[in-house]
Order: sequence, then C-alpha cells, then structure tokens
Amino acid sequence: MHAHEVQHYASPVLVKNRQYLATLTSERLIIEGGSSDREFRISSILSARPCDLGNHEPGLMLVISTPSGQKEMIWGFPVGDVFKTGEQGAWIEHIGEVIGDKPFAVPGDGRAAPARSAEPVREINVRPPTGVPENIARPEFIAGESVIIETAGVRVKQTFYTLYLTNVRLIMQNNTGKIGREFAIAELRDAAEFVSEGGEPSIAISVGFQSGAKQMVLSFPKESARDAWMRELRAVLPVRMPLISAAPEQATAACAGNFVPDAGERLLVSTEGVRIKRTFVTLHLTGTRFVIEGKTGILGEFAISTLKRANRLAGEVGEPGIALLIGGRDGEKEMHLLFPSMPDREQWIGKLGEFLPEEQTPVYMPETKQYTVTTVTPPSLRNTQDKYCHACGARNHVDAENCALCGTPFGGGLVPSDEHSGRSARREKRGRPEKRAKSPYNGGVIGFVTRPSDAFSYYMRETPRDAVGMFLLSGALWAVISVLLIAYVVPVVLKLSLENFPLFLSLQSNLLLLVFFVLILYVIWLVCVMMRAVITGIVARVCEPEVKFSEIMAIVMRSSLSYAVIGWIPIIGMFAASIWSAVVTWKGLVVGQNMRAGQAAVSALLGLVLIYVLLFAAGSI
Repeated sequence: MHAHEVQHYASPVLVKNRQYLATLTSERLIIEGGSSDREFRISSILSARPCDLGNHEPGLMLVISTPSGQKEMIWGFPVGDVFKTGEQGAWIEHIGEVIGDKPFAVPGDGRAAPARSAEPVREINVRPPTGVPENIARPEFIAGESVIIETAGVRVKQTFYTLYLTNVRLIMQNNTGKIGREFAIAELRDAAEFVSEGGEPSIAISVGFQSGAKQMVLSFPKESARDAWMRELRAVLPVRMPLISAAPEQATAACAGNFVPDAGERLLVSTEGVRIKRTFVTLHLTGTRFVIEGKTGILGEFAISTLKRANRLAGEVGEPGIALLIGGRDGEKEMHLLFPSMPDREQWIGKLGEFLPEEQTPVYMPETKQYTVTTVTPPSLRNTQDKYCHACGARNHVDAENCALCGTPFGGGLVPSDEHSGRSARREKRGRPEKRAKSPYNGGVIGFVTRPSDAFSYYMRETPRDAVGMFLLSGALWAVISVLLIAYVVPVVLKLSLENFPLFLSLQSNLLLLVFFVLILYVIWLVCVMMRAVITGIVARVCEPEVKFSEIMAIVMRSSLSYAVIGWIPIIGMFAASIWSAVVTWKGLVVGQNMRAGQAAVSALLGLVLIYVLLFAAGSI
C-alpha cells in the first residue's frame, strides 16, 4: 500500500477452490496468491451479497464492473465451520462501509451495524447517483482501455455529466447517454483543486489545443469525489516542465507600464493586459509589495506579508487566472486576476509561491482509530461587506464599481446586503416573488431557441443525422401554419373580397392546390436553410480550420427551430425567425466549435445575408 492508504480488512479466501489473501483498503481490493495478483478499485465494486455454496456453507458473491461488462466472483472461506459465518458478515460489513453512501460512518449515528451471527445478512448494493437514469449505457471503450475512475453528477457550467477517466482519455457523458466532450490524456496539461464561490468542491483542468490552452471547471457533488479525482489526475498528468529556459535569471525583470521601483527594490515580474473584473491593468511584483497599475496611475498596492494564498482558476470563457487571497484589518478578501496567456499565469504562480506561506499538510489518523467525515458548509450569503446589483441581483463586493455578473454600474442604484434583505422581506409581504437564479438545463428541445449556449453545450458534437428529425419537423410546421394563415386568416383580418382576389378563393376551395402550395414553400425553405448551412460551414472553416463541417451543418439545422416558433407570423415573422436563427447559430459555433465570438458572428450572419441577396435577386428577375 502507498502513503495515506488505509487497510480495512484482510483474510484468506477461496476462489475456484484456490486459496488467496484478500485485502480491502480505502482505495483497492487486492487479491494476492497463485501465479498472478489481481486488484480492483473500490469504485468498480457494485455490490456484495451473501450466497450459499452448498451444504449450507456460507459464501460471498461480489459483482465487479470491468471494461468488458459486469462480472461475478464467488468467495469461500478456508476457516473452521464455526467461523465461516463470521467471515462472511465481516466482509459484507467492511465492503458496505467502503462503497456505501457514508464510507466512514461512526457507530451509534442511528444505523445499526450488521450482525456477525448466523442470522441472515441483509444485501448491500450500491445505489446509482441521484439524477442519473439507471438505463443510461456506459460509453463504448476501445480495445485495451480500462476505466480508472468514474463519477456521476459533475457539473460543467449549467450541465451535469458523468465523467470517466480511463488510461486513454477523459470522457464527459450527459444524462441522455451521449458523449458531450472527450479529451486524450496527452491533451491534459494541469489540474488544480479549489472551492467555488457557492461552496462546491471543484477542479480546474487545463486542456491544450492547437489554438492555445483552455481551462474547464468541474464541480463535484462531494469533496471526497473531488479528492479522488485529483489523486488520479496527478498520476496521469505529465511532469510539469519549467516555463522558463535554463538560462540564468536576470537580476531584474523588464518593467511594463509606467511603474518605477523604489531605490533598492527588486522587480520580480511585471505583466500587462491582466483583467480584474472588467478593467485591464498592469501587475507588478517586487520583493516587498504587489502593485496594481491602471491607465491613470497606481490603483492599489499591497505588502507581501498581506498575501495569504494563490490558487489557479478559470475565467468565464476559459481564461487562465489566479484567485489571490489578501488579508487586511477588515478581514480577508479574494481578488481574481485573469491573465492573457498560460505562461504568464504560471510565472506569477511560481513567483508568488516564493512568498506565500505553505499550506499545512493534512494529518492522517492511525489505522486503529475511527474515521469520520467532516462536512464543509459554504459561507452564509448574508455579509455586511457585500452589496447587490439592482439590475440582476448578483452579490458584489462593497467597493466594486460595476456588477461582476452583468456589468451594470452601481452609481446610486447599489443595494447593500442589509437593504437587500429588507427589500426581499417587503417583496414577500407584497406577494412578489424574489428573482431566482437560472436553473440547470435539463435537455429540453425548446432550449435551442431560448438557451442556445446551454443546449449546444448539452447536445455537443452532434451530426446532421441527430438533428434531421427536428429540422424537417420545424420546416413542415412553418409551411403548414403559414399557408393556413395566408389562405384563411389574412383575408378575414384585411377584409378582402374573395372575388377580387382569386388566389385566396382557389386556396380555400381546392385542397390539392393548398397542399401543393405547402410543398412549394417547404422545398424553398429546405433549399435556403441548407444553402445557408453550407455557406456558414465554408466561412467557419476559413476562419477556424479546426472546426468540423458536419457539426456546423447540425448546428444550423438545430437553429431552424425558430421558424416553427415565430416564422409563421405574417410579414415580420419570416425575417425575425431568420435573424433569431442566425443568432442561435452564432451561439452554437462559439460553444460547440470553440470559435471566437467575432469569427462565429461573421460565419452565422454572412450566410444569412447571402441567402437574402439571392432571394431578392431571384424575385427581381
């Protein structure tokens, strides 16, 4: 066993009439003896239940998950008949404690320990994670690929996934069973653990692409799951290479901006283009202080002794950042620094690490003592040092000039925490509901027009085959409703005489002509949308060669749902639906293809403009 691994139970067992030594630890089940040793991770043990080996001899049946499917292992116990039942109960009890919901439950907390007598022992099974359907199949693994660790209910942005870490790749599977994203082990650059503002245990993973490194934040349901993932990630991540060459370091770093160190003060690092909230500043770190320089001068400076902790974090769109904890007379405050590149962030982490106090190493209790699980409660939202935005209700620091969520300037509209609490009470008294946070996206199809960023993040990496059903249905609904409105509603609203307008009279009296008109509109719609998809894909490939043409086709086909929602409205509906569709395509390219916002906007809107030019040209001819 390695350091910090705790042994729970060990005894000889019989497997197919051969004797082995089985050892259960906090991380593995080890079976030693014979020609080869075997070991299984705790997460792969699905259940442990008693069984009868014949002649009323007690045994144990283990159900273990392997890359090739679930397998059963039958154990016997090479001890006296008097002790067989005790061995059976002891193994079921210890396996249940390790794989259960409370792996280190303290006796006497309301749960009775299983009896070790000859009474029947209850079956112990692992329950599936909450919120994950039981019928969702696991991803298809390639030959030689084995699962190292898997966890359900991990949140990335507003979507929940089941994560699988194998010896080949990192897989993100959503609740519909589709693989949202996957990354090769070689693409994983770095990982850092932290606690989010909402108190969730999280990991920031840096992923390397040809266009540059990006970060992804994973929020885990439990701290123990986060810690287990960090252990496995550290084992597969490459050894961190120094970002600076082996050349001797200069005595003083090049100073950016107008900052001038004092006499005898050595400048360690200086970086331009760092973003704090919505302001771009220049940061300087010397041997005695940390300085923030703005366009008009020094915005703030802090002594080195006030810096408490520096953790890696990811910005809203994946920028590499640092959460810097600064202490003062009013308490500790956290400042988020977003850097223009990953090497700049790593250089600052290295320099800050020379001054920051080392974190205390966790102390592990001896194996003979009882273990307990400590529950970490997130800090209370009520804080007199906070103020709330009058536009979106987001919580901000009392010294902030703009809202960190929506960017609204506070001015005279700031709402301190105490005033916000009183206003909430008055709203409840008048019966007005308090504004609630956006709920996580659950996979609804209507989200492609109401929440495109969440929808395309949820249904990521789709092909035209996945989107063709909704695409054809959207066009059919648009064509049918539009023709019915033209034939029956427009003459009534405009009070037109059918004798003066034979077209409306023909559509109302001839069902075959009505159906033919629907088909004509449907075919024109199909041709225009597919031409726009092709143009969008070509422009996107020119802007970003790494995008996939087939996935862009699926994004444009998904965005056509707006025609079924508002496209049938007379006169303005067609134009509004097409613009809405282009905006949805823009959001889908940013989320689904990792394109920049400007490139995605050009690709989405240029295709729409060219289609309208062709339609007007054909109409004039």
